[in-house]
Amino acid sequence: MDSQDLNVNPDGSRYPASGQPGAKAEGFNDSKNHNEDMDDNQQDEGEADIEEFIEILEEHCKNCENEGKYVEAEMAKNRIKELKEQKKQMDLEELMNRQQNENIELEETHILEFNNFNQDWDKRMNAFQIHSSTLIKDLEQKHIAKHEEWKESLDEKIPAKFKPSSELLNLRRIQISLAKQKEYKEAHQVQIRSQKLEKEEKARYEEERNGKIMKSEEKLFQQQDNEMEALRKRIIAGENEQKKQRALELERMFQRYQNVKKELENQHKMERIRLEKGQTFDPNASKMSRMSARPKTASSRGGQRSSAKKHRAAAPPSNTGYGRF
Repeated sequence: MDSQDLNVNPDGSRYPASGQPGAKAEGFNDSKNHNEDMDDNQQDEGEADIEEFIEILEEHCKNCENEGKYVEAEMAKNRIKELKEQKKQMDLEELMNRQQNENIELEETHILEFNNFNQDWDKRMNAFQIHSSTLIKDLEQKHIAKHEEWKESLDEKIPAKFKPSSELLNLRRIQISLAKQKEYKEAHQVQIRSQKLEKEEKARYEEERNGKIMKSEEKLFQQQDNEMEALRKRIIAGENEQKKQRALELERMFQRYQNVKKELENQHKMERIRLEKGQTFDPNASKMSRMSARPKTASSRGGQRSSAKKHRAAAPPSNTGYGRF
């Protein structure tokens, strides 16, 4: 085949018109110039076209070699090298974009899990506070009812009416006896002594009764205070246990995220190394492997990404630790 049978591509390379590789090469050069504007589907189609074109050129190069057309074989070999480098750059760009999206997805998943974690624990702790308040109010009502029962039982336990002493009873009998004997003067004198003694005994009894009531009431109040204090201590212990459990689960969640992030970084590094060496890999298989290691609350990027963005400001930076309780 002479030089007139070759087409000249924009980069200066020449190929047989019959195989039309020059036209394809021109199309790929245009595709390369507009590579940044292509979406994922167009990029996949472009890579498939490049692979098909490389196969055509390799076949053409082999035919030229067999026919002794070494100049054309050299030109084809150089073009194959250029296209392979172009495909490698496209693969690298696709790999970097995919890895960046996976990093963003992992970060958003972590933020979403963190916000869900806080919302869940806030609800649990709020429910605990409500339950604790209910327990305190119930115990207060119980104490009020117990105090009312205690007041009602005072007359039975500590009667308001005092019991006269034998001396006072004796004076009353003498007073009545003297009055029957018409000894009114003597009866009056005994009556005065009897009234004075009754007043003294009544005052003494009232003082003793009030002392007993006060002591009994203090004992009841002390018992109720002890019950309330014990309840408050149990509530505080429950709050501390909840805070401790929350911090522990938060630390586990953060460590799980760090592990997945480290695994993803290592996976991305190995993918780039394999690509640099010209090895192939299945990106879908590696992604499925990483997804299996994601936290249980992780969701797909399509369904949860917008929600995660809304709450991104609520989460601390991923490269810092969480605050303790």
